[in-house]
Amino acid sequence: MNWNRMSRLLEAIENESPTRIVKAIADELEDLQVTENKKLFLEILDKDSLPANSMALVKAKKWLAKAFDVHTDEIDAMLHAHNDLGEGLYYWDSSAEGTNRHSLLSIKTLLTKNYSKIDSDEFVSFEGTILGMSALERKWFLKYLLRKPRNGINRGLVVKALAKTYSKKLGVVKKHLATCTIGNAILYYEMGEEPVPNLEHGSFVAPMLAKDVPMNKWPSNKIVDYKYDGNRYQIHIDDGNVIVFNRKGKVVTKQFPDVVETAQSYVLKNCILDGEIYPINDDGSPAEHKLMGTRVHSKNVQEAMERVKVKWVIFDCMKINDEIILNLPYSERLEKFIHLPDQAHRMQEGGDVLAFYNRAINDGFEGIIVKDASLPYEPAKRSAGWAKYKPPRIELDVVILSAKYGQGAKANVFATFEMGVDTDTGFMSVGWVGTGFSDVELLRLTSSLRKIIVDYKDDTYSFSPRIVLEVTADLVTEDANGKTGLRFPRCKRIRDDKFVNDINTEEDVEALK
Repeated sequence: MNWNRMSRLLEAIENESPTRIVKAIADELEDLQVTENKKLFLEILDKDSLPANSMALVKAKKWLAKAFDVHTDEIDAMLHAHNDLGEGLYYWDSSAEGTNRHSLLSIKTLLTKNYSKIDSDEFVSFEGTILGMSALERKWFLKYLLRKPRNGINRGLVVKALAKTYSKKLGVVKKHLATCTIGNAILYYEMGEEPVPNLEHGSFVAPMLAKDVPMNKWPSNKIVDYKYDGNRYQIHIDDGNVIVFNRKGKVVTKQFPDVVETAQSYVLKNCILDGEIYPINDDGSPAEHKLMGTRVHSKNVQEAMERVKVKWVIFDCMKINDEIILNLPYSERLEKFIHLPDQAHRMQEGGDVLAFYNRAINDGFEGIIVKDASLPYEPAKRSAGWAKYKPPRIELDVVILSAKYGQGAKANVFATFEMGVDTDTGFMSVGWVGTGFSDVELLRLTSSLRKIIVDYKDDTYSFSPRIVLEVTADLVTEDANGKTGLRFPRCKRIRDDKFVNDINTEEDVEALK
């Protein structure tokens, strides 16, 4: 398989349904004879896991202008006409047939290069690649180079195609991929073997997740922690070398030098810790979660540290002093790492759960997590063995489907947003939300959403499903026409740390009615 064939496949399935996309990817995998090509094919499709390449839109426009010896204004006009650089270049020179045939390995290498200066060897490589491609190859190369293919192919569909190809249950494949890359999973599947968990320093492990569970289904053998209103992070330590991953598996070490310094003080050889970073006030009490945005998005890290203090807490561990412990019961894992500082606040054995919950709320925290002491760590699984208990309001993770501009002072930003949850056939609307956003958040959302517009009708802009919100509401409603909605929805936070395939489902919403 080469890039020309893959580009034609991407073009053929661009506007197809998720079901047909999964089938097409699975069919292609079955047709491929070379294992390495299967591996590269899915690694490219799983764009979010590709290493960063430092190529952004502004740089891409300048490099294209120089490569084709045209003014940047022409590239801008092309982009404005099609709202996508790849599409624009395709129609600008749709007759280009291409003189080279690029392997998937060479394309993956080009997609993950560190593109530095325009007078560098990287530009020479970029120029030769673009000029030697056909119009269709250019279109999809640019889309994936900028990590914005806008073709509906996300990690969830790639994983479904992988499961279909090798006749495995989706849950089994997800479990494998929690501690193994897609490429390595294919190598094992081709050998007829199950992937071996890879817990090396720097290999991200998809976190175990909590869910809402009725009290009567809480585990009897339980360990109870405070629930912190922060962001989930995973910290890897290897003889003082610290890597901080966010919930998506992106390295964010540079954003938290204070947390890195804390982790470096631990006397450990090689470990993988699971925990949370949350904002605090000067007195150490928990601060409003929205302040985390300053630490996550600020380019001036030092200034962000001065403006927003944070605290790191540990609530689980997968590996410690070179010993892999994720398959041990939680109680035994806890014995291995409880000597470390910065532990999550835990209820004493035999304590009163509701009294502990009241204390958590009084201390300014979200609630509690009730954990099954006998449960192993289950990467990437939303488990009933971790039960969330918070004040009685509905909370859902939703994706933005569409939006409308506001009025008055908000006339230049999107101010109300249609929410969607996941279904087997796409996304189901659960109404609109327009409260809970700061002015800065509305500006940031508007800037991001403008780049992924797919349709406009009756003052409403529709988008590729990319941006996740965490919303809270009084209850789930249903109107006379059977349409589902939320009563008094409010945005709690923008979930930059979540993938779209992490959002709640139609079944979750139905269970709340």
